[in-house]
Amino acid sequence: MAGVRWRAPGAAACGPDRSVPWAYSTAVVCAVVFTGSMGLLPMLGVAGQLHHPATALAAYCALLAFVGFHARPRVIPLAAVVCWLCYDGFVVHQQGELDWDGLVDVYRLAALAGASLLGTTAASVTHAIGVRRA
Repeated sequence: MAGVRWRAPGAAACGPDRSVPWAYSTAVVCAVVFTGSMGLLPMLGVAGQLHHPATALAAYCALLAFVGFHARPRVIPLAAVVCWLCYDGFVVHQQGELDWDGLVDVYRLAALAGASLLGTTAASVTHAIGVRRA
């Protein structure tokens, strides 16, 4: 067969990982997270939720859960940090100032990373169920 490479059983496949078809590259995920984070700010501002950090954090968690559904687990920390930077600079401290609030920011980062991990886990379970049925 032309174009089909033979490999020994048990040998590693060459090329991109096809076991996770839903996952995008790290650069694409980071670009989507950054664009989504910055796009979420005007929507929160119009809705009047920039003065309610808990509601804004829930919106950022929803964004990360959605993006996490299409990301590999290794991208989770980077995506959570990108969202936290936008959230901390424009929601918590307003005027684009970044500041570390101690343990509160650890909890915020954990919530953002957990939401992304939840999306990635949901994608893995969905994929496993689909493979099992096939």
